[in-house]
Amino acid sequence: MQLNLNSEKLKELMRDFYILTNIKIVVFDNLYNEILAYPEAHSEFCRIMHSNEHTRQFCLRSNADSFEQCKRSGELIVYKCHAGLIEATAPLKDNGVIIGYIMFGQITDVKNKEKLFNDIVKNYEKYDLKDSNILNYISKIKYKSTEQILAAAKILETCTYYVLLNQLVSLQKERFINKLDSFIDENITEEISVKTLCQEFNVTRTKLYETAKNNLGIGIAEYIKNKRIDLAKNLLSKTEKSITEISQAAGFDDYNYFCKVFKKETGMTARKFRNL
Repeated sequence: MQLNLNSEKLKELMRDFYILTNIKIVVFDNLYNEILAYPEAHSEFCRIMHSNEHTRQFCLRSNADSFEQCKRSGELIVYKCHAGLIEATAPLKDNGVIIGYIMFGQITDVKNKEKLFNDIVKNYEKYDLKDSNILNYISKIKYKSTEQILAAAKILETCTYYVLLNQLVSLQKERFINKLDSFIDENITEEISVKTLCQEFNVTRTKLYETAKNNLGIGIAEYIKNKRIDLAKNLLSKTEKSITEISQAAGFDDYNYFCKVFKKETGMTARKFRNL
């Protein structure tokens, strides 16, 4: 799903969040790809975790789990990542469709440094990572009280409304419609299945239905049918092709079905429409 970004304004908002909370904030698209982060660099501990391909996969999986939980609940969640750090994720919704996520993280709610070292080193050592500076990295993880974390989470949730209200992140609706129209036009004589469209747009069936409904105002099947009828009307008006040929050119394999649908949609038979 393609997104429009007002990168300058979005980064300004993220910087303001960081100035207020001193917590890193990141924006992801609906496919879990990172779009923008402030600050851009990871904390030193997370940098080590991301620099190793094995542990990086755990980080990505932890992110994906939070996004999937957000998708199911439709709400902000606060949780601990696989390494034991506190993070929060909130969904970005455009007309009810989740188009991305905002996350903050790389902080801890453990004030006692000794306990923090023990908790994180256990996770660190099980990955068989070695770095002589690890204790120094852990000591720099930012502590926030439970009250501060919940307050930051509320601010994060408020940011999602601001982002959408001011269209700092939005769906490229025209691009979606243009791409859909081009695909239908190129394959109008073929069966256009939902499975094929999901593969073309790299989305799930549910996401396709939601996106089509919110961008088109009608269901995907009805939109394709309307495109076929519009083509048939154009061919009836501008060509001498037989009605049978036109029904096939518009993607209707069954002539009788075409006649039935055409009359239902236009209020007249194809023959009468041609003679207007």
